[in-house]
Amino acid sequence: MNKSIAVIIIVLFSLSTLSQSITIKGTAIGQADKLIRVIVFADQFSNLEQTIAQTQTDSTGAFSLELEIEQTKFAYLALGLEKGEFYLSPSASYNFNVLIDTVVGKGSIFDRLPLNFTLKAFDNGIQQNIEDFNIDYNDFIYNNIKTIYKSRDKSVVVQFVKDMHDKYTVDKLEYVSNYVDYSLAQLLWLSRKENDQRILEKYFINRPVLYNNIQYTDFFKEFFKGYFNAEKTYSYEELILAINNRESIKALDAILDRDEKLALDNRVREIIEMLLMARNYHNRDVIKESVISKLNEIEKGSDYVENRLVAQNYIVKLQELQNSSPAPGFNLIAANDNQVSLDDYNDKFVLLSFVKDECNICDFHMQLLSDIQKQNGYKFEIVTIVAGDNIEKVVGFAQQRGFDWPILKTGDNILLLEDYKIRAFPSYVFINPDGTIAYMHLPMPDENMELYLQRFMDRYNGE
Repeated sequence: MNKSIAVIIIVLFSLSTLSQSITIKGTAIGQADKLIRVIVFADQFSNLEQTIAQTQTDSTGAFSLELEIEQTKFAYLALGLEKGEFYLSPSASYNFNVLIDTVVGKGSIFDRLPLNFTLKAFDNGIQQNIEDFNIDYNDFIYNNIKTIYKSRDKSVVVQFVKDMHDKYTVDKLEYVSNYVDYSLAQLLWLSRKENDQRILEKYFINRPVLYNNIQYTDFFKEFFKGYFNAEKTYSYEELILAINNRESIKALDAILDRDEKLALDNRVREIIEMLLMARNYHNRDVIKESVISKLNEIEKGSDYVENRLVAQNYIVKLQELQNSSPAPGFNLIAANDNQVSLDDYNDKFVLLSFVKDECNICDFHMQLLSDIQKQNGYKFEIVTIVAGDNIEKVVGFAQQRGFDWPILKTGDNILLLEDYKIRAFPSYVFINPDGTIAYMHLPMPDENMELYLQRFMDRYNGE
Protein backbone atom coordinates (compact mmCIF):
# COMPACT_ATOMS: atom_id res chain seq x y z
CA MET A 1 0.00 0.00 0.00
CA ASN A 2 1.18 3.50 -0.79
CA LYS A 3 2.57 5.03 2.44
CA SER A 4 0.78 8.37 1.99
CA ILE A 5 -2.56 6.60 1.57
CA ALA A 6 -1.86 4.55 4.69
CA VAL A 7 -1.12 7.70 6.67
CA ILE A 8 -4.37 9.30 5.49
CA ILE A 9 -6.36 6.22 6.50
CA ILE A 10 -4.76 6.19 9.94
CA VAL A 11 -5.51 9.89 10.46
CA LEU A 12 -9.10 9.49 9.34
CA PHE A 13 -9.56 6.51 11.63
CA SER A 14 -8.10 8.45 14.55
CA LEU A 15 -10.43 11.35 13.93
CA SER A 16 -13.43 9.06 13.69
CA THR A 17 -12.66 7.62 17.12
CA LEU A 18 -12.45 11.04 18.73
CA SER A 19 -16.11 11.95 18.45
CA GLN A 20 -19.12 10.56 16.65
CA SER A 21 -22.54 12.02 15.99
CA ILE A 22 -25.65 11.07 17.93
CA THR A 23 -29.26 11.85 17.05
CA ILE A 24 -31.91 12.19 19.75
CA LYS A 25 -35.60 12.65 18.99
CA GLY A 26 -38.68 12.40 21.10
CA THR A 27 -42.07 13.63 22.21
CA ALA A 28 -43.36 14.93 25.52
CA ILE A 29 -47.09 15.22 24.90
CA GLY A 30 -48.63 18.25 26.56
CA GLN A 31 -45.24 19.82 27.25
CA ALA A 32 -44.94 22.55 24.64
CA ASP A 33 -42.02 24.99 24.69
CA LYS A 34 -40.18 23.18 27.48
CA LEU A 35 -36.44 22.94 27.96
CA ILE A 36 -34.87 19.61 26.96
CA ARG A 37 -31.29 18.86 27.97
CA VAL A 38 -28.79 16.02 27.71
CA ILE A 39 -26.65 15.99 30.85
CA VAL A 40 -23.52 13.93 31.52
CA PHE A 41 -20.89 13.90 34.23
CA ALA A 42 -17.73 15.81 33.39
CA ASP A 43 -16.12 12.82 35.02
CA GLN A 44 -17.71 10.00 36.97
CA PHE A 45 -15.61 10.33 40.10
CA SER A 46 -16.51 13.93 40.94
CA ASN A 47 -19.97 13.62 39.31
CA LEU A 48 -19.86 17.26 38.26
CA GLU A 49 -22.80 17.63 35.89
CA GLN A 50 -22.54 19.37 32.53
CA THR A 51 -25.15 19.96 29.84
CA ILE A 52 -23.81 18.86 26.44
CA ALA A 53 -26.90 19.60 24.33
CA GLN A 54 -30.22 21.36 24.76
CA THR A 55 -33.28 22.43 22.82
CA GLN A 56 -36.95 23.33 23.30
CA THR A 57 -39.98 21.19 22.63
CA ASP A 58 -42.21 22.53 19.87
CA SER A 59 -45.93 23.26 20.10
CA THR A 60 -46.72 19.52 20.04
CA GLY A 61 -44.07 18.57 22.60
CA ALA A 62 -41.69 17.11 19.99
CA PHE A 63 -37.95 17.68 20.17
CA SER A 64 -34.83 16.82 18.24
CA LEU A 65 -31.13 17.43 18.78
CA GLU A 66 -27.73 16.23 17.69
CA LEU A 67 -24.47 15.96 19.60
CA GLU A 68 -21.10 14.26 19.49
CA ILE A 69 -19.33 12.11 22.06
CA GLU A 70 -16.19 9.99 22.06
CA GLN A 71 -17.16 7.12 24.37
CA THR A 72 -20.23 5.48 25.82
CA LYS A 73 -21.42 7.44 28.85
CA PHE A 74 -24.08 7.40 31.52
CA ALA A 75 -26.40 10.33 30.83
CA TYR A 76 -29.65 12.04 31.79
CA LEU A 77 -32.44 13.27 29.58
CA ALA A 78 -33.89 16.28 31.39
CA LEU A 79 -37.28 17.88 30.80
CA GLY A 80 -37.15 21.06 32.80
CA LEU A 81 -35.64 20.00 36.12
CA GLU A 82 -36.75 16.37 35.98
CA LYS A 83 -34.18 13.81 34.81
CA GLY A 84 -34.22 10.21 33.65
CA GLU A 85 -31.22 7.93 33.10
CA PHE A 86 -29.96 6.37 29.90
CA TYR A 87 -26.67 5.54 28.15
CA LEU A 88 -25.19 7.57 25.31
CA SER A 89 -23.13 5.73 22.72
CA PRO A 90 -21.16 7.06 19.74
CA SER A 91 -23.01 6.86 16.40
CA ALA A 92 -26.25 5.78 18.09
CA SER A 93 -29.73 7.25 17.73
CA TYR A 94 -32.50 7.46 20.32
CA ASN A 95 -36.24 7.97 20.28
CA PHE A 96 -37.88 9.04 23.56
CA ASN A 97 -41.54 9.09 24.51
CA VAL A 98 -41.79 11.07 27.75
CA LEU A 99 -44.72 9.91 29.86
CA ILE A 100 -46.88 12.69 31.14
CA ASP A 101 -47.51 11.36 34.67
CA THR A 102 -44.14 12.53 36.01
CA VAL A 103 -44.08 16.00 34.54
CA VAL A 104 -47.33 17.20 36.00
CA GLY A 105 -48.47 17.15 39.59
CA LYS A 106 -47.75 19.06 42.74
CA GLY A 107 -45.07 19.08 45.38
CA SER A 108 -41.43 19.98 45.25
CA ILE A 109 -40.00 19.76 41.75
CA PHE A 110 -37.19 17.63 43.12
CA ASP A 111 -39.44 15.33 45.17
CA ARG A 112 -41.28 13.76 42.25
CA LEU A 113 -40.34 10.54 40.55
CA PRO A 114 -37.50 10.65 37.98
CA LEU A 115 -38.48 11.62 34.48
CA ASN A 116 -40.33 8.62 33.11
CA PHE A 117 -40.02 7.67 29.45
CA THR A 118 -40.00 4.80 27.03
CA LEU A 119 -36.90 4.61 24.89
CA LYS A 120 -35.97 3.01 21.60
CA ALA A 121 -32.18 2.98 21.43
CA PHE A 122 -30.38 2.08 18.21
CA ASP A 123 -26.97 1.51 19.85
CA ASN A 124 -26.02 -2.11 19.13
CA GLY A 125 -27.88 -3.23 22.25
CA ILE A 126 -25.98 -1.32 24.94
CA GLN A 127 -29.05 0.28 26.53
CA GLN A 128 -31.15 -2.89 26.35
CA ASN A 129 -28.43 -5.16 27.73
CA ILE A 130 -27.81 -2.89 30.70
CA GLU A 131 -31.54 -2.63 31.39
CA ASP A 132 -31.95 -6.42 31.20
CA PHE A 133 -28.95 -7.03 33.43
CA ASN A 134 -30.17 -4.52 36.02
CA ILE A 135 -33.52 -6.32 36.17
CA ASP A 136 -31.81 -9.69 36.65
CA TYR A 137 -29.44 -8.25 39.25
CA ASN A 138 -32.13 -6.46 41.26
CA ASP A 139 -34.43 -9.50 41.18
CA PHE A 140 -31.61 -11.67 42.48
CA ILE A 141 -30.86 -9.24 45.33
CA TYR A 142 -34.54 -9.01 46.26
CA ASN A 143 -35.10 -12.77 46.25
CA ASN A 144 -31.84 -13.73 47.99
CA ILE A 145 -31.19 -10.94 50.46
CA LYS A 146 -30.74 -13.23 53.49
CA THR A 147 -28.46 -15.62 51.63
CA ILE A 148 -26.31 -12.79 50.35
CA TYR A 149 -25.72 -11.08 53.66
CA LYS A 150 -26.20 -13.74 56.35
CA SER A 151 -25.60 -17.23 55.00
CA ARG A 152 -22.13 -18.74 55.01
CA ASP A 153 -23.02 -20.76 51.93
CA LYS A 154 -22.33 -18.47 48.98
CA SER A 155 -22.94 -21.07 46.27
CA VAL A 156 -26.08 -19.24 45.15
CA VAL A 157 -24.06 -16.04 44.70
CA VAL A 158 -21.28 -17.87 42.85
CA GLN A 159 -23.75 -19.52 40.49
CA PHE A 160 -25.52 -16.22 39.79
CA VAL A 161 -22.20 -14.54 39.01
CA LYS A 162 -21.32 -17.32 36.57
CA ASP A 163 -24.73 -17.18 34.90
CA MET A 164 -24.55 -13.40 34.48
CA HIS A 165 -21.04 -13.59 33.04
CA ASP A 166 -22.17 -16.21 30.55
CA LYS A 167 -25.25 -14.21 29.61
CA TYR A 168 -23.88 -10.69 29.38
CA THR A 169 -20.10 -10.66 28.93
CA VAL A 170 -19.58 -13.23 26.19
CA ASP A 171 -19.31 -11.52 22.79
CA LYS A 172 -20.81 -8.33 24.25
CA LEU A 173 -19.68 -4.76 23.82
CA GLU A 174 -16.90 -3.62 26.11
CA TYR A 175 -18.96 -1.11 28.09
CA VAL A 176 -21.62 -3.69 28.91
CA SER A 177 -19.04 -6.33 29.87
CA ASN A 178 -17.28 -3.92 32.22
CA TYR A 179 -20.57 -2.72 33.68
CA VAL A 180 -21.56 -6.31 34.44
CA ASP A 181 -18.10 -7.27 35.76
CA TYR A 182 -18.01 -4.48 38.33
CA SER A 183 -21.64 -4.96 39.34
CA LEU A 184 -20.89 -8.61 40.08
CA ALA A 185 -17.63 -7.69 41.80
CA GLN A 186 -19.61 -5.48 44.12
CA LEU A 187 -21.99 -8.36 44.82
CA LEU A 188 -19.08 -10.68 45.67
CA TRP A 189 -17.71 -8.01 48.00
CA LEU A 190 -21.01 -7.21 49.70
CA SER A 191 -21.75 -10.91 50.23
CA ARG A 192 -18.22 -11.37 51.65
CA LYS A 193 -17.52 -14.08 49.11
CA GLU A 194 -14.33 -12.16 48.31
CA ASN A 195 -12.50 -10.04 50.87
CA ASP A 196 -11.03 -6.57 50.50
CA GLN A 197 -7.57 -7.76 49.53
CA ARG A 198 -8.89 -10.07 46.84
CA ILE A 199 -11.13 -7.35 45.39
CA LEU A 200 -8.26 -4.88 45.45
CA GLU A 201 -5.93 -7.20 43.56
CA LYS A 202 -8.47 -8.53 41.08
CA TYR A 203 -10.34 -5.36 40.15
CA PHE A 204 -8.35 -2.24 40.97
CA ILE A 205 -4.58 -2.41 41.47
CA ASN A 206 -2.67 -2.29 38.18
CA ARG A 207 -5.92 -2.74 36.28
CA PRO A 208 -7.30 -0.27 33.74
CA VAL A 209 -9.12 2.65 35.38
CA LEU A 210 -12.50 2.83 33.65
CA TYR A 211 -13.11 6.54 33.98
CA ASN A 212 -16.24 6.48 31.81
CA ASN A 213 -17.98 3.41 33.22
CA ILE A 214 -20.50 4.45 35.87
CA GLN A 215 -20.56 1.04 37.55
CA TYR A 216 -16.77 0.96 37.86
CA THR A 217 -16.57 4.41 39.43
CA ASP A 218 -19.55 3.81 41.73
CA PHE A 219 -18.00 0.60 43.04
CA PHE A 220 -14.56 2.24 43.30
CA LYS A 221 -15.97 4.99 45.53
CA GLU A 222 -18.04 2.61 47.63
CA PHE A 223 -15.20 0.14 48.10
CA PHE A 224 -12.63 2.72 49.20
CA LYS A 225 -15.12 4.43 51.49
CA GLY A 226 -14.81 1.51 53.89
CA TYR A 227 -11.48 0.00 52.90
CA PHE A 228 -9.29 2.05 55.23
CA ASN A 229 -11.55 1.51 58.22
CA ALA A 230 -11.07 -2.23 57.82
CA GLU A 231 -7.36 -2.11 57.01
CA LYS A 232 -6.51 0.53 59.62
CA THR A 233 -3.87 2.05 57.35
CA TYR A 234 -3.94 5.31 59.29
CA SER A 235 -5.70 6.98 62.20
CA TYR A 236 -8.25 9.75 61.80
CA GLU A 237 -5.82 12.24 63.29
CA GLU A 238 -3.10 11.26 60.81
CA LEU A 239 -5.48 11.67 57.87
CA ILE A 240 -6.59 15.15 58.95
CA LEU A 241 -3.02 16.28 59.55
CA ALA A 242 -2.02 15.03 56.09
CA ILE A 243 -4.96 16.75 54.39
CA ASN A 244 -4.29 19.99 56.27
CA ASN A 245 -0.56 19.92 55.45
CA ARG A 246 -0.09 23.19 53.55
CA GLU A 247 3.11 22.24 51.75
CA SER A 248 2.12 19.49 49.32
CA ILE A 249 0.20 16.27 48.84
CA LYS A 250 3.27 14.22 49.80
CA ALA A 251 2.12 13.77 53.41
CA LEU A 252 -1.18 12.26 52.26
CA ASP A 253 0.60 10.14 49.68
CA ALA A 254 2.95 8.83 52.36
CA ILE A 255 0.24 7.43 54.62
CA LEU A 256 -1.44 5.64 51.69
CA ASP A 257 1.94 4.25 50.68
CA ARG A 258 1.88 2.21 53.88
CA ASP A 259 -0.51 -0.11 52.09
CA GLU A 260 1.76 -2.40 50.06
CA LYS A 261 -0.78 -2.90 47.30
CA LEU A 262 -1.70 0.78 46.93
CA ALA A 263 1.99 1.60 46.77
CA LEU A 264 2.13 -0.37 43.50
CA ASP A 265 -0.35 1.83 41.60
CA ASN A 266 0.26 5.57 41.51
CA ARG A 267 -2.78 6.30 39.36
CA VAL A 268 -5.26 4.55 41.66
CA ARG A 269 -3.62 5.95 44.77
CA GLU A 270 -3.95 9.49 43.40
CA ILE A 271 -7.66 8.98 42.72
CA ILE A 272 -8.13 7.68 46.27
CA GLU A 273 -6.40 10.78 47.61
CA MET A 274 -8.88 12.98 45.75
CA LEU A 275 -11.81 10.94 47.09
CA LEU A 276 -10.53 11.23 50.66
CA MET A 277 -10.09 14.99 50.35
CA ALA A 278 -13.50 15.49 48.73
CA ARG A 279 -15.21 13.32 51.33
CA ASN A 280 -13.66 15.34 54.15
CA TYR A 281 -13.97 18.77 52.56
CA HIS A 282 -16.90 19.78 54.77
CA ASN A 283 -15.37 18.24 57.88
CA ARG A 284 -14.97 20.93 60.54
CA ASP A 285 -11.45 19.69 61.28
CA VAL A 286 -10.33 20.17 57.67
CA ILE A 287 -8.87 23.36 56.19
CA LYS A 288 -10.76 23.83 52.92
CA GLU A 289 -8.01 25.92 51.36
CA SER A 290 -5.57 23.07 51.90
CA VAL A 291 -7.84 20.65 50.04
CA ILE A 292 -8.19 23.01 47.08
CA SER A 293 -4.42 23.59 47.07
CA LYS A 294 -3.73 19.86 46.85
CA LEU A 295 -6.30 19.39 44.10
CA ASN A 296 -4.60 22.21 42.20
CA GLU A 297 -1.33 20.37 42.66
CA ILE A 298 -2.82 17.23 41.10
CA GLU A 299 -4.49 19.20 38.31
CA LYS A 300 -1.18 20.78 37.31
CA GLY A 301 1.29 18.04 38.09
CA SER A 302 -0.33 14.62 37.76
CA ASP A 303 1.28 12.17 35.36
CA TYR A 304 -2.21 11.09 34.28
CA VAL A 305 -4.30 13.36 32.07
CA GLU A 306 -7.56 11.83 33.29
CA ASN A 307 -6.65 12.48 36.93
CA ARG A 308 -5.92 16.11 36.09
CA LEU A 309 -9.46 16.43 34.76
CA VAL A 310 -10.92 14.78 37.86
CA ALA A 311 -9.00 17.18 40.10
CA GLN A 312 -10.16 20.16 38.05
CA ASN A 313 -13.79 19.06 38.33
CA TYR A 314 -13.53 18.48 42.07
CA ILE A 315 -12.19 22.01 42.50
CA VAL A 316 -15.29 23.37 40.77
CA LYS A 317 -17.78 21.09 42.48
CA LEU A 318 -16.49 21.45 46.03
CA GLN A 319 -16.58 25.24 45.85
CA GLU A 320 -20.05 25.53 44.31
CA LEU A 321 -22.31 27.71 46.47
CA GLN A 322 -19.85 27.71 49.33
CA ASN A 323 -19.50 30.74 51.58
CA SER A 324 -17.75 33.58 49.69
CA SER A 325 -18.29 31.93 46.29
CA PRO A 326 -20.13 33.96 43.62
CA ALA A 327 -23.91 33.76 43.88
CA PRO A 328 -25.65 32.71 40.64
CA GLY A 329 -27.02 35.78 38.93
CA PHE A 330 -30.57 36.25 37.69
CA ASN A 331 -32.71 38.65 35.71
CA LEU A 332 -36.38 37.92 36.44
CA ILE A 333 -39.79 39.50 35.89
CA ALA A 334 -41.58 41.06 38.87
CA ALA A 335 -45.33 41.29 39.46
CA ASN A 336 -45.33 44.75 37.89
CA ASP A 337 -43.55 43.37 34.78
CA ASN A 338 -40.32 45.14 35.67
CA GLN A 339 -37.07 43.19 35.38
CA VAL A 340 -35.12 42.67 38.58
CA SER A 341 -31.50 41.52 38.64
CA LEU A 342 -29.25 40.40 41.47
CA ASP A 343 -26.90 43.15 40.26
CA ASP A 344 -29.53 45.70 41.31
CA TYR A 345 -28.58 44.90 44.90
CA ASN A 346 -24.85 45.56 44.73
CA ASP A 347 -23.53 46.83 48.08
CA LYS A 348 -26.56 45.43 49.93
CA PHE A 349 -27.23 42.28 51.90
CA VAL A 350 -30.00 40.27 50.23
CA LEU A 351 -32.19 37.51 51.64
CA LEU A 352 -33.48 35.37 48.78
CA SER A 353 -36.72 33.58 49.57
CA PHE A 354 -37.59 30.70 47.18
CA VAL A 355 -41.27 29.70 47.33
CA LYS A 356 -44.08 28.12 45.36
CA ASP A 357 -47.42 29.76 44.67
CA GLU A 358 -49.42 27.05 46.49
CA CYS A 359 -47.05 26.90 49.50
CA ASN A 360 -49.23 27.84 52.48
CA ILE A 361 -46.42 28.02 55.03
CA CYS A 362 -44.63 30.46 52.72
CA ASP A 363 -47.35 33.04 53.48
CA PHE A 364 -46.80 32.61 57.21
CA HIS A 365 -43.05 32.98 56.70
CA MET A 366 -43.45 36.24 54.80
CA GLN A 367 -44.86 37.89 57.92
CA LEU A 368 -41.94 36.55 59.98
CA LEU A 369 -39.43 37.80 57.40
CA SER A 370 -40.97 41.25 57.53
CA ASP A 371 -40.71 41.27 61.33
CA ILE A 372 -37.05 40.16 61.24
CA GLN A 373 -36.21 42.82 58.67
CA LYS A 374 -37.78 45.55 60.82
CA GLN A 375 -36.05 44.31 63.99
CA ASN A 376 -32.71 44.48 62.16
CA GLY A 377 -33.28 48.05 61.06
CA TYR A 378 -33.71 47.10 57.38
CA LYS A 379 -30.03 46.16 57.11
CA PHE A 380 -30.88 43.64 54.40
CA GLU A 381 -33.23 43.49 51.43
CA ILE A 382 -35.75 40.71 50.81
CA VAL A 383 -36.42 39.26 47.37
CA THR A 384 -39.00 36.49 46.94
CA ILE A 385 -38.61 34.19 43.94
CA VAL A 386 -41.62 32.07 42.98
CA ALA A 387 -41.01 28.85 41.04
CA GLY A 388 -42.93 28.98 37.75
CA ASP A 389 -45.30 31.55 36.32
CA ASN A 390 -48.12 31.56 38.88
CA ILE A 391 -47.39 34.30 41.41
CA GLU A 392 -50.89 35.74 41.95
CA LYS A 393 -51.44 34.13 45.34
CA VAL A 394 -48.09 35.24 46.74
CA VAL A 395 -48.48 38.74 45.31
CA GLY A 396 -52.01 39.04 46.70
CA PHE A 397 -50.91 38.00 50.19
CA ALA A 398 -47.97 40.43 50.11
CA GLN A 399 -50.19 43.32 49.02
CA GLN A 400 -52.76 42.59 51.75
CA ARG A 401 -50.02 42.71 54.40
CA GLY A 402 -48.22 45.71 52.93
CA PHE A 403 -45.00 43.86 52.08
CA ASP A 404 -43.29 45.93 49.42
CA TRP A 405 -40.29 43.82 48.45
CA PRO A 406 -40.05 42.35 44.90
CA ILE A 407 -42.01 39.19 44.10
CA LEU A 408 -40.32 37.58 41.08
CA LYS A 409 -41.23 34.57 38.96
CA THR A 410 -38.73 32.18 37.48
CA GLY A 411 -40.88 31.67 34.38
CA ASP A 412 -38.79 29.80 31.83
CA ASN A 413 -35.64 30.47 33.86
CA ILE A 414 -36.22 27.33 35.94
CA LEU A 415 -32.54 26.44 35.89
CA LEU A 416 -32.07 29.12 38.54
CA LEU A 417 -33.56 26.62 41.01
CA GLU A 418 -30.95 24.10 39.89
CA ASP A 419 -28.19 26.72 40.13
CA TYR A 420 -29.12 27.37 43.76
CA LYS A 421 -29.84 23.67 44.46
CA ILE A 422 -33.34 24.45 45.71
CA ARG A 423 -34.95 21.13 46.63
CA ALA A 424 -37.76 22.21 48.93
CA PHE A 425 -39.98 25.21 49.43
CA PRO A 426 -39.52 27.55 51.13
CA SER A 427 -35.72 27.82 50.99
CA TYR A 428 -33.61 30.80 52.01
CA VAL A 429 -30.22 32.05 50.82
CA PHE A 430 -28.30 35.03 52.19
CA ILE A 431 -26.14 37.09 49.80
CA ASN A 432 -23.30 39.46 50.73
CA PRO A 433 -23.08 43.01 49.36
CA ASP A 434 -20.28 41.93 47.01
CA GLY A 435 -22.54 39.35 45.35
CA THR A 436 -21.03 36.31 47.08
CA ILE A 437 -22.78 33.64 49.10
CA ALA A 438 -23.00 34.42 52.81
CA TYR A 439 -24.93 31.24 53.66
CA MET A 440 -26.95 28.64 51.80
CA HIS A 441 -30.10 27.01 53.17
CA LEU A 442 -30.69 29.24 56.15
CA PRO A 443 -32.88 28.01 59.00
CA MET A 444 -36.57 28.86 58.76
CA PRO A 445 -37.68 32.29 60.06
CA ASP A 446 -39.17 30.64 63.16
CA GLU A 447 -35.98 28.59 63.78
CA ASN A 448 -33.38 31.23 64.72
CA MET A 449 -32.86 32.64 61.22
CA GLU A 450 -32.33 36.07 62.73
CA LEU A 451 -29.25 34.93 64.67
CA TYR A 452 -27.66 33.57 61.50
CA LEU A 453 -28.38 36.75 59.55
CA GLN A 454 -26.85 38.94 62.25
CA ARG A 455 -23.80 36.67 62.54
CA PHE A 456 -23.06 36.78 58.82
CA MET A 457 -23.61 40.53 58.53
CA ASP A 458 -21.24 41.11 61.46
CA ARG A 459 -18.66 38.75 59.96
CA TYR A 460 -18.77 40.48 56.59
CA ASN A 461 -18.46 43.90 58.23
CA GLY A 462 -15.53 42.73 60.36
CA GLU A 463 -17.39 43.22 63.62
